[in-house]
Amino acid sequence: MAERARPVSPRREFRPAPGRLLDRLDETMETAGGMLSRLIERTIGWVILAALIGLGVLIWQMSPETRSAILSGIWRSTAWLLLALATPWAAALFIGRILSAGTNAAAAALLAGLSLVNILTGVMLLTGWPSGAWRWSAAVAALVGAGTYNFLVAQYLAERAEP
Repeated sequence: MAERARPVSPRREFRPAPGRLLDRLDETMETAGGMLSRLIERTIGWVILAALIGLGVLIWQMSPETRSAILSGIWRSTAWLLLALATPWAAALFIGRILSAGTNAAAAALLAGLSLVNILTGVMLLTGWPSGAWRWSAAVAALVGAGTYNFLVAQYLAERAEP
């Protein structure tokens, strides 16, 4: 007796409860490109993966001194990035006091203090001031990014702290 093939069930899509954030994100992430846009997305992903593997091979083939210097810079930069991401959340401890001051000067002092912490941790972790135009450009770009992140986190904490 031949076995009957079971019909393949159609793929069910995940649908969150109405009004939830994921539902709204799902609507905004739909693209009109269809199969071509998915193909381009996957191609870009594979190209980035190949570039990362190639970079790893290049670092692996370098001399031990150069490799250790590059890896040290990567680890120190990663540590700075993690500290820069965590630092502004400490403002939650005293954001109420800053809001009660009711002046922009208090908020500016908070952002200046957070930026100073980012600069000092960067100088300590990277063992000194940057040298050369490219390093200065990268340092300024990182500080601009960290300052923007500090502002956004402080704004979020202020909105949550307001009654």
